Amino acid sequence: MTTFQAIIYGIVHGFTQFLPLSSEAHHLLLPYFLDWPAVEGYFSGTLALSAFLALLVYFRHDWASIISGFLQVILLRKRPMTLDERLPFFIITISLPPAIAWYYFNERLAEIQWQPLLLAGVLVVIAIAFTFFDSFSRKNRGMSDWNWTDALILGVLQILAFVPGAGIQAGALIGSLSRNYNREAAGRFTCFVITPLLGASAFYQLRGFDFHAGMPAPDLSWLSLVTAFLVAFFSGLLAIGGFLRTFQKRGLGTYATYRWLLAAAVGVVYWLRLS
Repeated sequence: MTTFQAIIYGIVHGFTQFLPLSSEAHHLLLPYFLDWPAVEGYFSGTLALSAFLALLVYFRHDWASIISGFLQVILLRKRPMTLDERLPFFIITISLPPAIAWYYFNERLAEIQWQPLLLAGVLVVIAIAFTFFDSFSRKNRGMSDWNWTDALILGVLQILAFVPGAGIQAGALIGSLSRNYNREAAGRFTCFVITPLLGASAFYQLRGFDFHAGMPAPDLSWLSLVTAFLVAFFSGLLAIGGFLRTFQKRGLGTYATYRWLLAAAVGVVYWLRLS
């Protein structure tokens, strides 16, 4: 992989990880469109780590409050009352179903061949779901209204994170809107929810990483890896802020339209290569 390719992958990952466009779909489709090396192994783990750190930095004050509230509840054995005290338990609850699903079905999911047309189909299905729930949600609930029922529903829907073409935010966004949360609450809570999933993904993919190796991976130089990490990190910071602003003002319509266009592009390329 060249440094130029690593930079493009970093930009694409930084934006598609936080805009609800499915970073994994783009990582699979770029090699299909351009015949580039696949995103896998330590390179994929490095990109996940950049996204995880971008979320921690962007919401650093929120996470400080959440962690402080969590420690007070645990150490002082007090009943969680404030939002910061309850949020950690909601986030843990939401993280459990995808963690259990990954533990039991990871090997089977890895065996699935995600062909371009299958990815296009998933992109379209999620685009339809985005449009439907964003249009018909009453959006009359805020951050302080989160409860255990909401957490369980979002946890089950977060299993969509393992479906290429869906995106790591899809389940949380659909679940939040289906429970009538306003866009500000849905957007912020989605960012909190995906943080531990990205952290776990980075940890799993980077296990055994050798910092003293001559090259971090075959056909991947240290320059390319570090450059991709930095580009993805700063692109991610921009994307988080952009997502929260545009989602609150315009909803998911723009992202749904992009998914339709990308699916159409996949169909056109597939048809041209058959003819």
